[in-house]
Amino acid sequence: MSYFGQRAPTDHQFLLAIFQRVDKDRNGHISADELQVALSNGTWSPFNPETVRLMISMFDRDKSGTITFDEFGALWRYVTDWQETFKSFDQDNSGNIDQTELKTALSSFGDDCTLEASWFECLSELLHLLL
Repeated sequence: MSYFGQRAPTDHQFLLAIFQRVDKDRNGHISADELQVALSNGTWSPFNPETVRLMISMFDRDKSGTITFDEFGALWRYVTDWQETFKSFDQDNSGNIDQTELKTALSSFGDDCTLEASWFECLSELLHLLL
């Protein structure tokens, strides 16, 4: 089960192939540097290194500083769940969440963020709900 609803599980062989492509040194673990090289944020600019380290730390259950295949699978599911959630609120398919879409997203999470509230307040409330 995903964080935000039901969907079919990712094929093990598909995920293993991705893991092996990212694991450049073939040591069975993905480092933050390896993950950063593999990630694309849609603008072809590199992910912020701190964001990548945070992603690793969120799923690094054995606290090795890297992620194993199983940990990578959990990270993959988390990221794809968020992508699907984002797409579901990006009603105009612009690749951005505008103020109206943000209000809809916050309302669906049980928050009552008004259009009069600042973007910072709305974003702060959304982060509070998610963390």
